Amino acid sequence: MQRLLMISALVLSAWVSAAETEDSPPLINLTFGQVGIERHVENPWRYGIEYRLRPFGEYRLVPSLGFAWVENGANYLYGELRRDFAFPSGVLLTPSFGLGAFDGSSEFRLGKTLEFRTGIEIAYRFPGRYRLGLALFHMSNGGLGKENPGAEALVLSFSAPIR
Repeated sequence: MQRLLMISALVLSAWVSAAETEDSPPLINLTFGQVGIERHVENPWRYGIEYRLRPFGEYRLVPSLGFAWVENGANYLYGELRRDFAFPSGVLLTPSFGLGAFDGSSEFRLGKTLEFRTGIEIAYRFPGRYRLGLALFHMSNGGLGKENPGAEALVLSFSAPIR
């Protein structure tokens, strides 16, 4: 299994577009979607805004800061690292990992204030560096609390470059 994963990673790296080495401007990312997609949550509509900085370093990691709020009163302020994998077709695959402060509501609790967030986004990059994508995130306190229900969110995202 490990060999298969290593071979897949090498193939993925080879297939990644040379466009990735181009200068990438910071982005403002707006999101809209639902939390608790795997369970019933009252007023699950979620909105968010993120500031994605320029990629840095050898691995072209993209730091981001974001804030998301849910119609039921819950909200989440977070920092995250992500990595864009660009394909020749204009498609981007972006895994991410972060952590932040979660303030739950009576309808939506996750067990602790400190919550980790992992995600994957697939997006299309239009000319002018605009992006439209779909992202799936998992939030969890990683077992740090007595309760750790975790939750998934599915969101539509739109990113615009800041020049």
